[in-house]
Amino acid sequence: MGKANLKLSNTNYLKTRLYTCLLLCCLLPGILTAQSLSGRVVDTQGKPLPGATLAAYSEGTLKAGTASKADGSFLLELPSGRYTLRVSFISFQSKNIPIELSSVPKQLGDIILQPTVSALDEVTVEAEANLITFEQDKRVYNVSADLVNKGLNASDILDNIPSVATDVEGNVSLRGSNNVRILVNGKPSGLIGTNPAEALRLLQGNQIERIEVITNPSARYDAEGEAGIINIILKKEQQRGFNGNLEARGGYPDNYGASAGLNYRTNKINFFGNLGLNYNRAPGGGSSLQQFFGDTVYTFERERRQLRGGTNATLNLGVDYYFTPKTSLTTSLLYRPSLNNNVVTLNYKDFNANDALVKQTERIDDEIERGRTLEGDVHFEHQIGKDKKHKLTADFRFQDSDDRENSNIAQSSSAALENFTQKVRNQEDEQNILLQADYVKPFGEKRSIEMGARNTFRTVINNFAVSQEDSILEAFTSNFEYLENILAGYFIYNDAVGKITYQLGLRSEYTDISTAVLNRIEEPVEKQYLNFFPSAFVTYDVNKTSDVQLSYSRRLSRPSFRSLLPFSNFSDNRNIFQGNPDLDPEFTDSYEMGYLHYWPKITFYAGAYYRHRTGVVARIITVDSTGVSTFLPVNLSVQDAYGLEFTYSHKLSDWWQANANLNIYQAITVGDFEGIDYGNTNFSAQGRVSSQWDFWESSLQVNANLRAPRTTPQGTQKGIYTLNLAWSKDFLNRNATLTFSVNDLFNSRRRQSTSRGLNFESTSDFQWRERQFLLTFSYRINQQKKRPGRGGNRGFGNDEGGM
Repeated sequence: MGKANLKLSNTNYLKTRLYTCLLLCCLLPGILTAQSLSGRVVDTQGKPLPGATLAAYSEGTLKAGTASKADGSFLLELPSGRYTLRVSFISFQSKNIPIELSSVPKQLGDIILQPTVSALDEVTVEAEANLITFEQDKRVYNVSADLVNKGLNASDILDNIPSVATDVEGNVSLRGSNNVRILVNGKPSGLIGTNPAEALRLLQGNQIERIEVITNPSARYDAEGEAGIINIILKKEQQRGFNGNLEARGGYPDNYGASAGLNYRTNKINFFGNLGLNYNRAPGGGSSLQQFFGDTVYTFERERRQLRGGTNATLNLGVDYYFTPKTSLTTSLLYRPSLNNNVVTLNYKDFNANDALVKQTERIDDEIERGRTLEGDVHFEHQIGKDKKHKLTADFRFQDSDDRENSNIAQSSSAALENFTQKVRNQEDEQNILLQADYVKPFGEKRSIEMGARNTFRTVINNFAVSQEDSILEAFTSNFEYLENILAGYFIYNDAVGKITYQLGLRSEYTDISTAVLNRIEEPVEKQYLNFFPSAFVTYDVNKTSDVQLSYSRRLSRPSFRSLLPFSNFSDNRNIFQGNPDLDPEFTDSYEMGYLHYWPKITFYAGAYYRHRTGVVARIITVDSTGVSTFLPVNLSVQDAYGLEFTYSHKLSDWWQANANLNIYQAITVGDFEGIDYGNTNFSAQGRVSSQWDFWESSLQVNANLRAPRTTPQGTQKGIYTLNLAWSKDFLNRNATLTFSVNDLFNSRRRQSTSRGLNFESTSDFQWRERQFLLTFSYRINQQKKRPGRGGNRGFGNDEGGM
């Protein structure tokens, strides 16, 4: 009837009005039950204010309240009527807004809060970030919110993050898989380089703002990393005026450092800089027993002692320039030199079949390692139109690094012919260029498209040479060249239907890799492949306190540079780690389901995941007739991994906060190499429990980590259990903090493993670094310590949420 052209009589007209009134009377109770009031809280620059308090009063009585989300947005449900909405945020002037709600939702738009005089001229006090926040495709771990991180490096900090683990040698795994991509500020970086385990030890935690863990990345991210992506975000202050922080630390075993982070901002320009100086010496070691079977039966014991470390510095300078409120350009320069002295002492005892001692050998490797990394970044951002989400960004990054390792090895033995000296020279140079552009176009509140392109060029030259008594050992000498060119593009569509928000994406990557051993008469190995990587996220908003999310992505793991490199170390000539230039990439289809629920003081997350991998790479151990073990990476066949993950946070009182995380998984690998079956079923778990008590302007935190026993294609590893403690005290009007911490209180972070093959069996016990005691002093300039957070905001689909 809406389109019909009808002429109503007076009687019919009165009837229609009467029916309408009756209908409104019937619907009135439902209309009065709840209407939505929404908007966004921002500062005078249009930037969102997360955690702002919004309280709705009627005749002086509080009717409802909430806190703004990470993007400043908020949503209140209220019956129809008249209210006064009070909006407040620390260091900003509160605002009272009269509101009249009728039968339709009301959108207030941007609510602009003015900073207080003290905030502009004296001290800025911010709400403290939650320890962990949930976003649509990632979890964000705020480094400074965890006391035990004071004075630690990036490798140690990663080991404190739920579902992430670093083994005793510094190798990083996510949900039990070592195939994880590590980025810095969202991009590949020379700070990580070709040896992530060593690089993460050089990156000090006081330069890290937060760490993003992305277990199922969307098409927006690199397809690299079967288990996901770990994105390390470095500090860069944005507060107005002059502010900064100073830090000094000392510890045992030797661990000393000092750092300064300074920032100065005006309306048009923001200068930021960080300088860190560090010195450390980390003792470690272990022992092993290897038995060999075959035509000859023999055994040897090995004891290893090591002292590693030295001096390094990191300088990061940058400037943000705002051409207009909508257009900005950021340039930054990072420089990191390092000088390390690593000493390894090996003692061997060889026994015959009757367990009689037949030979003793001592091998001392004294290595001087010099490194340098230079990295430049340019980031351009332009907001198109009035919508702040409609923007274009462009990035350029250049990185140049070199590493020089010179080892002098002295071996003495009871066997006269095995007394000699050796020299190892390892020279590595790497250059990277990155070009990237991204575009986001919103169509309303929840609908948008995203697209982008990226091109990376990478060149690595590694020259490795071993000489004995000034004679070159050709079998252990290589001049290796690695060339990589990756061209990528992606498209993402975001939308919502009722309570369901979804994201569909597709990424394509063309890879061109060439490797060559230049000192050998061999043809270069070339690999070119074009692949497509779809992703999908669906989030259902169950109610105000619960979300359910389903996600899927396809990933790949290209062989790492060091897994292709012919040789990288000769410290232990009985254990040779060799590369395989003919490795193929792994491919993974990853599925995940998660449930997130909030109570007033409790946050609970439960998730299940499944990964199907093809071309799985495993490091196989073979032993020759002389007892030399060779570790070679090879492509096996297929792996299916299943897992359950739980995260729980409880604010038990104003002074007591507890967190727990548990990840249980099983990985079934099927495959063989040279006719030998290396199939394996690994059922394991890892967990973390943390408790913090706040009292008398101080805090005490206890952090326990568990990594359950696991199996490998050729053996087993025992579980690892560690306990960390930290205590902090604020003084000087909360401008200064003193923190004392103990990392690995019981000195139990050791790898105990067993390996077996056709002709050998070995057991080992190894510790990379002993228990660490640290005392850290921090002083903030125009920047008081952050107050306790207001509680978590919620939601997968809202790109935020907290615990």
